[in-house]
This record gives sequence, structure tokens and C-alpha cells, in this order.
Amino acid sequence: MVNILRQSDITVLEFGPEYRTLDESNLSPVVQQVVEVAKHASPPLVILDVSHTESIGSVFIQFLIRIWKLIKKRNGELVIAGLNDACLDVLKRSKIDSLWQRYPTRESAAQALKSAE
Repeated sequence: MVNILRQSDITVLEFGPEYRTLDESNLSPVVQQVVEVAKHASPPLVILDVSHTESIGSVFIQFLIRIWKLIKKRNGELVIAGLNDACLDVLKRSKIDSLWQRYPTRESAAQALKSAE
């Protein structure tokens, strides 16, 4: 399961070491859990921590867009922490890398969200 943490008023979705690859096989079991968190996070400030992830697939991109839309619909913000160069390259090739603010660490992402409040 994805670790769901609270850091002040921010919800952190942490994909741990077991999520080195985010593709259909290991993402499918957690999609509904994360969608529910995105729907109900209060306030709708969410950090997606993928610092353990080494590769992503098209299913992850669809998932990312889905939760982003849910959060955006509630006037919230989704940011990504710990995205490596290989995963960023996939987002760039998909032409969606500019949709989310990216930060090197969860701490820097949290600081940015707190400053924006």
C-alpha cells in the first residue's frame, strides 16, 4: 500500500521502495486508495512522493492526471517530490511535465505549499 502521511495541513502520498517501477502490475492495487485520498484530502494540498521510483509507465501517467484533476476540481494543489531524471523524461515526452510543480524532496515540496497558503 501507499503510505498516507500528514505533514501539517498537507497530505503526503509516499510510494515506498516496493514501488521502484510504477506500471500497471503494481499500481492497479492502490489506484482506488489514492483516488479516495485525492477526493477527500482536506485541505486539498497533496504531495506525491516518488523518490523511490526509478521508472514510470503510461498507466502511471493516466493515474497522475486523474488524481490531479480531482484535486484541482477542489481548488487544491498537487506537487511531485523526488522525481528522477528518467521519470521526468517520460513526462516531458508526454508533454505534461509542466502541469505540476516538482521539488527534489518532500520537505522542499511541503515548504513551498506552506508558503503558498
